[in-house]
Amino acid sequence: MSLRHRLTVLAASIGVGLALATAGATAASAHDTLENTDPAQGSTVKSLSSLSLTFSADPLGTDGATIIQVIGPDKKYYETACPDLNGPVVSSPVALGAAGTYEVLWRVVSSDGHPISGSYTFAYAPDGTAPSATGPSATGTPAAAGSAKPVCGPAASATTEAPAAAAATDAGLWIGLGIGAVVLVGVGVGAWALARGRKA
Repeated sequence: MSLRHRLTVLAASIGVGLALATAGATAASAHDTLENTDPAQGSTVKSLSSLSLTFSADPLGTDGATIIQVIGPDKKYYETACPDLNGPVVSSPVALGAAGTYEVLWRVVSSDGHPISGSYTFAYAPDGTAPSATGPSATGTPAAAGSAKPVCGPAASATTEAPAAAAATDAGLWIGLGIGAVVLVGVGVGAWALARGRKA
């Protein structure tokens, strides 16, 4: 094999490695991203009747796939109805209970067709005049202040599925980068062998 041919093969291998690494990263990062929350992460509110999540694109309104759960310091649910999807904004009415830290668990279907999920927290510090709701048990169906309501999608498993979906997104990124890294290492070894052969 001529030197020119070897250099051509080396350049092609580098191109393939970079393409694989870029493709893996692009596929994982193509999902919609959460751009804003109301209330914001880590903020403190005195009253709240609804919360909203704004994404970088319009999530798909797949039946039962859009989920918002609001879990209070007593581990009970405080969302009072199924989430509403309006363009890039997903919102849900709430009726908060005791003061403390509330966790918001969410899941939507990204505009690219892949489920994405996450969570964040905010604090509730009522001024004393705000009504206090009583949420249902966190082990049961989310309901409106003690009254039963239809389940909004697979809500009972959302708590355990949310981290899994996020992990799958991260896994896609790392797999793509890993493949690219392996290819680049192989190319490096080939280049070293080529240079050693030329010296010989």
